[in-house]
Amino acid sequence: MLFAVADGVGGYQGGKEASELAVAALRNRAGMMQNESAIKSALVDINEQLIHTAKARHFPNMGTTIALAKVLPNYQTGAGGTVITANVGDSPILYFSKSETDFGSESYRKVFTDDSFRDRAPGSTWAIVQYLGIESQEVDVHVQSFPFQNGDVILICSDGVSDNLLGENTYSRGTGAGDIEELVRRNGSAQKIVDEAMRAGIKRDDMTAVLVFL
Repeated sequence: MLFAVADGVGGYQGGKEASELAVAALRNRAGMMQNESAIKSALVDINEQLIHTAKARHFPNMGTTIALAKVLPNYQTGAGGTVITANVGDSPILYFSKSETDFGSESYRKVFTDDSFRDRAPGSTWAIVQYLGIESQEVDVHVQSFPFQNGDVILICSDGVSDNLLGENTYSRGTGAGDIEELVRRNGSAQKIVDEAMRAGIKRDDMTAVLVFL
């Protein structure tokens, strides 16, 4: 019940390897990641592992973003439960409630911290503040928990998907926001989301999407 997207950092050697290593490490520790503290500890350890690997392979600044959702169902009632999200970097995690009116005028809620300059400079969609594997600073893992109900949906994707579907509106409702809501709620297909992002052609970038149906 652990779902994640790792987007290797471009511009440096080893981005693909870093993303694969991060996902493999998460898979090995998934069973132990039952609370915020354990998840944060796991990502800090993966960060150190990536730094060590980068030095061994002589790949300076090798790294990856990470965005994940850990689903903890309420087995006693059989309905709902808790989601813990965590991220480092700018790969988005968006939460769509079963009730389309839960978030007022917004069609979804942003459940991650965007480690980029999008809020200050929306046109700057390539520069990120931190990622797993960065050696020049201590990694700051963003973690949050919230309850879910059966029928809710979570979208985890690379920024190549979100930037192409949402443009420069930095995850708030506006141009393209209705499209991503339609893709998630009505079509329910991660492949359709990626296809539409590629068709938009706003930004050439890696494109990965994971839909979690709660």
